Amino acid sequence: MKNKIIKPKISYTEYFNIREIDYSIDNKEFDQDNIGLCEFDSITINSCIFNSIDFSNIRFDNIELLDCIFNNCDLSNKSFDKNGINRCEFNSCKLLGISFGNSSLKNISFNDCNLKYSNFYETKLENILFNNSVLDEGYFQELTLKNIVFDKCSLRKFSFLNTKHDIIDLCNSNIEDINFDLISIKNIEVDMIGAAMLSRYLGVIVKN
Repeated sequence: MKNKIIKPKISYTEYFNIREIDYSIDNKEFDQDNIGLCEFDSITINSCIFNSIDFSNIRFDNIELLDCIFNNCDLSNKSFDKNGINRCEFNSCKLLGISFGNSSLKNISFNDCNLKYSNFYETKLENILFNNSVLDEGYFQELTLKNIVFDKCSLRKFSFLNTKHDIIDLCNSNIEDINFDLISIKNIEVDMIGAAMLSRYLGVIVKN
């Protein structure tokens, strides 16, 4: 599945140094110094790179993302609800409490990211890679899933609720205290230790 993810298509970028923003920002590169020149609200960001930015005090609302890369950024508690994100990468980013409710995510890679407490509610996810990332205490609820990979992730106390999906392999991820309902547990692939953990949802008692 990893090869099915289409990477961001960025032909070139220029360092952003203009205050005026129209309905879109294209082919720009941002860091902590120049991002303070603008507020992001109700725009499309296309083919841009964001490097080592703390978004805590930066307005970043109603954003559509296409072909973007975020490196070492802090987007904690930002909302991408009801928006579209396509062909984007998040690398070594802090995404605590990030919300993707009612959004559409396609061809997205989360590499070495912290998504603890993340919210995926009624989200459409297609071709998504969570690689070596933390998703503890977040949740998938009432989702549409297609081609989702968790590779060496932490899913402690993560919840899958009312979510139908194809096979999801959790064999090399930490699923301690993970939560499923009977709809969502179908097609979950785990190792023997994981099977013992998940048996409680089926009323199975495992003895030594």
